Amino acid sequence: MDTVTHILVGAATAQLGFRRRLGRGATWAAAAAALVPDLDMLAGRVMSDAAAHVPAAQNMMTHRGLTHSLLMVPVFALPIAAAWWGLRRLVNRDAPAPATGQPGAAPPAPFGLLFLCVLAAGLTHPLLDWCTSYGTELFAPLTDARFALDVLPIIDLLFTSIVAATLLACFIARKVRRGEAGKATLVIGWAGVLLAAGYVVAGGVVRCEAIADARPLADGARIVRADAYPALGTILVWRTVLETDKEWIVARIRPLSRAAVRPRMETAPREAGPWIDRARELPRVRGFQWFAMGRVRATYLGRDGKHIVEFHDMRYGAATESVESLWSVIVTFDDAGRVLSIASRSPAARRDAWRILRETWQNIWEP
Repeated sequence: MDTVTHILVGAATAQLGFRRRLGRGATWAAAAAALVPDLDMLAGRVMSDAAAHVPAAQNMMTHRGLTHSLLMVPVFALPIAAAWWGLRRLVNRDAPAPATGQPGAAPPAPFGLLFLCVLAAGLTHPLLDWCTSYGTELFAPLTDARFALDVLPIIDLLFTSIVAATLLACFIARKVRRGEAGKATLVIGWAGVLLAAGYVVAGGVVRCEAIADARPLADGARIVRADAYPALGTILVWRTVLETDKEWIVARIRPLSRAAVRPRMETAPREAGPWIDRARELPRVRGFQWFAMGRVRATYLGRDGKHIVEFHDMRYGAATESVESLWSVIVTFDDAGRVLSIASRSPAARRDAWRILRETWQNIWEP
């Protein structure tokens, strides 16, 4: 998910009783804990700026690695909780105790409770990323396998709105009820988190419907693999990808729509050959196939004594129904089999952000 949503979800976990016992600092500490795993993106940019030989595609492939492992969450949570505990002691040292009014008598919060608050918020990050299609190394460093449920887009407007509304409702309750808001915010917090969890489950149900709706498009051909990926912004629109024994079929499916409209779709032949096999063995291509979790379409073009092989990550398309992927790797050989170049390509990189947002909004509402 996007970083803003991660921060909001982390802050929402603080409303599950932690803020009631630990004060407003729980919200900020939980939000910080939910942000930490995405610092790997910052590290990747620094590496790219410091070393020109580090390609941007490599930085993309290192995202959601060790920092997103479930095994590393307690490791990150410990220093955050320790810093929070030390800061609380420093602040409370001169704060008057509620009963005596004397400075230095305010009871410290148990470290275990501080750690549990940060741990719960930190766990939401890899688990939420697991729900998307990008792939997350949940058990690094034990294994570099990437896991993805494909039930939520990286940016989901409704999911983020649910979490934001939960935090806003808790804020209003505290303003309105003042000292009596504890129980109300606890109920609101749990209701919002459970509603968000229900939305994730709904994404899984709708995904199954999208795959079922797409299967007839194979028109009797043997289906090797069938996948569905939510379009950017919503679980109402899906990019379905069918790999048959003869071709690739990509379609834009709206599973919940009752309109009898044939889905927008594109097809491409399923290609194979010695040059494709040779390219697959290159370390850079093996890394790309690992990143794409095996969901790769290969194409071959022979031209002017050169042999050009392109590998498309079929999870994300230049358009929802496009067989042209959002990013690909291109390998060029000469007739002797020597590698002339290996390049990464992103056809959507030239589009400005406003155009992408406009297209996303239209994609959600157009039939």
